[in-house]
Amino acid sequence: MIRQISPIHQNPVTTKTSASKNVVEGFKQMFDQVNQDQLQADTKVADLATGRSKDVPGTMIALEKAETSMKLLVAVRNKIVTTYEEMMRMQV
Repeated sequence: MIRQISPIHQNPVTTKTSASKNVVEGFKQMFDQVNQDQLQADTKVADLATGRSKDVPGTMIALEKAETSMKLLVAVRNKIVTTYEEMMRMQV
């Protein structure tokens, strides 16, 4: 079946708005995932400390995953701040 080709020209305001929404949604997902990793690690540590679990390797893996995801989030944040600062220094 042959479909009609959609026009390439799009409304720049709409494109910019949808791109901004995609970026915001991506950050929201990243924050939610980091939070979930932190909560899971906290739960595993509490279970290990209270004797409900004896899974030391699983707890350590959860802690490392939480730490790594937090480091990645901080690195992305720092890159965004640096980019923003560079843009503010640009002369128009």
